[in-house]
Amino acid sequence: MIGKIIRVNWDIVGFSASFLCMLHCILLPVLITLFPMMGVAFFAEEVYELFFVSTSLLIAFIAMYNGYKNFHGERMPMYLFLIALLLFCIGFLVRYHLVERVLHFFATGFLIVTHYYNWKLIKSSKNCKAKRVYEIQK
Repeated sequence: MIGKIIRVNWDIVGFSASFLCMLHCILLPVLITLFPMMGVAFFAEEVYELFFVSTSLLIAFIAMYNGYKNFHGERMPMYLFLIALLLFCIGFLVRYHLVERVLHFFATGFLIVTHYYNWKLIKSSKNCKAKRVYEIQK
């Protein structure tokens, strides 16, 4: 039997998703006029934004829960996650576009800080199980 080593670092995935979300927040107002010419007008739709935010929040929740349950036991990353979630929710409820963008930008920043803080806690944990390797038998 050959074992495969599978380990997902949810914080790195979360960093990436949050960073892409932040780029989306920054570049969308600039590029929105070019989307119809490029054939990618769907990027400007609210459904795409909701999907992107939901995916980022799901990845962040998995990373925070995994860090809390399996590694460090600290609640602060989850509290930071809840602040980001609250900012996103308020941003979706506000109908003024600029306020929505600013709130989403800060919420994404909170997610990035949250992932970084969670990652540092996992790495510095005295009871670090991060080096534990999960093997899945074929």
